[in-house]
Amino acid sequence: MSLQLTVNGFDYSVNKKDEYLGSRKVMKEEIKQLIVDLTKALISVKPLVNALEQSVRVSTVLKGKFTSDLSSFNSSTNCLQMKDLLNKITARIDMRPLEFCPEIVHNMTTFEHVVSNRLATTLDWSKLQASMKLLSNLDKTKMDKIIDEIVDEIVDETVDNSLKSYFQHSEVTSFDNASLKAYAGGVTNGKVVVIVPPCGMPFELCEQWLRYLSQEHYVITWESRGLFGKTDNFDALNYDVASQAKDLFAIMNHFKIDCAHVMGLCGGAAIALTAASLEPERVSSLSLWHGDFELGNNSQKTRYQKDLQALMSMAGNNRTQAASLQKLFTQPSILENIPANLAHLVLYPYTTGELLFRYGKLNGNIMTAEIIPILDKVSQPTLVVTSKNDTTAHPEGSLYVADKLSNATLHTELHGSHISLFDAESNITKLATKFICDQAL
Repeated sequence: MSLQLTVNGFDYSVNKKDEYLGSRKVMKEEIKQLIVDLTKALISVKPLVNALEQSVRVSTVLKGKFTSDLSSFNSSTNCLQMKDLLNKITARIDMRPLEFCPEIVHNMTTFEHVVSNRLATTLDWSKLQASMKLLSNLDKTKMDKIIDEIVDEIVDETVDNSLKSYFQHSEVTSFDNASLKAYAGGVTNGKVVVIVPPCGMPFELCEQWLRYLSQEHYVITWESRGLFGKTDNFDALNYDVASQAKDLFAIMNHFKIDCAHVMGLCGGAAIALTAASLEPERVSSLSLWHGDFELGNNSQKTRYQKDLQALMSMAGNNRTQAASLQKLFTQPSILENIPANLAHLVLYPYTTGELLFRYGKLNGNIMTAEIIPILDKVSQPTLVVTSKNDTTAHPEGSLYVADKLSNATLHTELHGSHISLFDAESNITKLATKFICDQAL
């Protein structure tokens, strides 16, 4: 007796006595990559999902400007299989469970849209549905066994290849007992590069830079104090830029790094400059990328900078006000100005009122701290990079900083948005590595 199976348009005939082994083989051929894609997508949204206070519904049938129109899981069996698969993977990667919804979900929040879209753009739900039908031909015991074996093999392998597995993760205590999540990886005997990321962003936002630079360098970075992991003593911590710069040295001390090239991205550029002025012997050279600089009366700011600075001021004023402002970010209309491929990362500090309050304190201090008084204290070789059409951080800020620093080289891209910096395209990665290597000679 044979079992006839059709998966993704291909017919398979499996002897009944070899039903389990044959089905498992077909499963591996047809579904392995799909589960890899699903696992990668889930890993990418994990920081956002775990930070949220409410459960997240994931829909496979979405309507609207920022969503995809996908086939419905019209079979209750398929739906149960998918829920089971999602639950197994989320449990395996230490992620909060998701509510799988094989139909249009009304009144979805911004964050539910972001998660659903992230999965939809990374994974072909319809192909996964078709492949899962294969399991419907088996009894539940065999079906569960196959799912468990596939998840055991594929999810662990995918996690092992993820950014957090590639980079050593450490919990570091800073000078005022702030707990920091730090990461290090790459060539252990290579030139050390410290990446100062934008405030409040998961370190995965810099993934392309981390993976590229770690091919030749030893790269370390961290996530902003008070915004990641459990920080019960936030009100006892310092928020100013100098304190955030001291976190850089706490990270270097932990990894036993005496001196390094410091690379500041966006608001991280102000922290990098501050660190170079505080302990110049520990910063061999600098690169400042699309910096968000407060220059007092010399400041030219984009509308985005003005609006964000006002938001940070209001959110950091008190927790009640932050909680009210956070509700604005639950409305899907907020997605209009956020790149879909980065929304799951850049929205992280807006997931709760408490996180927004802390973000307002930390990023607000970065955006309002005048750096003019420290520019004459920074004599290290410095690469300053901006682009003519950056509408996020005004390019004139970078031009001013490059002009006032005693040992700076200015590079202005003709094109390239502020957000495109995180794509780490070849023209700017080559620029970065050439500058870093030239200073090491």
